[in-house]
Amino acid sequence: MTLFEKICRMVGDRRIPSPRLPAFQMFRVGFANRHVSTVVVLAIVVSAAAVSVGLYFAIKDVASSTYNWPEPAEYQVTEAGLQTMGKKNENYPDGTESQTLSIRLADGARISNLSISGTDLGRAGIARALDISPLTNAVTGATAYLFVGNLTMTGSAFPTLKMEQSEVGTLTTGLLCDGHTMAATITNTIPDQVLTSKRLSSVYTVADSIVDRIQIHITGTSGAYIDQLTLSDVQAWNGEAYFSRLKVGSLTMNNTSKIGDGSGVDSASCYFDSSVLARNISNTIQDKPIKVQ
Repeated sequence: MTLFEKICRMVGDRRIPSPRLPAFQMFRVGFANRHVSTVVVLAIVVSAAAVSVGLYFAIKDVASSTYNWPEPAEYQVTEAGLQTMGKKNENYPDGTESQTLSIRLADGARISNLSISGTDLGRAGIARALDISPLTNAVTGATAYLFVGNLTMTGSAFPTLKMEQSEVGTLTTGLLCDGHTMAATITNTIPDQVLTSKRLSSVYTVADSIVDRIQIHITGTSGAYIDQLTLSDVQAWNGEAYFSRLKVGSLTMNNTSKIGDGSGVDSASCYFDSSVLARNISNTIQDKPIKVQ
């Protein structure tokens, strides 16, 4: 005898209790017998459960697609400030999920302090672990730069580092490199970038985070502004630190940061291109065998 047959025998002719349906003075709502009432009530309960389940998963889907700073996602920064709800990154070509923290700076966006500290980067197959540059090659023009008052990098490590197409008032480099090229061009007309006003500016901090890479992109031809850009204890086991289209008042990278891909000191892991224009240069980079991994 099946379980269903056993239950049927136990129930027999007994009636299943059901709630009494409401009666009104003008008319009465009812059905032929309580069995029909039971079926109707159960149908209502099942329908309510189905709706509740649907609402639960709808809310769950919305919540799972909501990203709040500084979780890996794409964030838009406008003149009104950071749009804190991030947009999901597109998956990588192989279908795996991207864990990129991408900061998109719209025309005229102003940040008083952008600090990235204690952050671990790296992923197989990526070219740049830290990418501070225009979003696309089409973002060009006389003002298509990220204007920075002071840029400081300390205690960080990358396999390689490259800077190009930038202007720096005072360039101070004391990195420890597994080979380097310093080809920056001296030009006495490069001005300091004095970004003193904090009015309508924002402060953004990334601390103790683990992502595959960080992108800071200008997205329009009018550029964006950061008074203090600080990189502290940013470590990448794979991928380059890349800086392009910056106009910086003072840039300092001291000997607490190590750059090297293990190729030896006769192959430059640190590269400052001739398209980097500087008014003052203090270069104390030291070559020593380094392999960051």
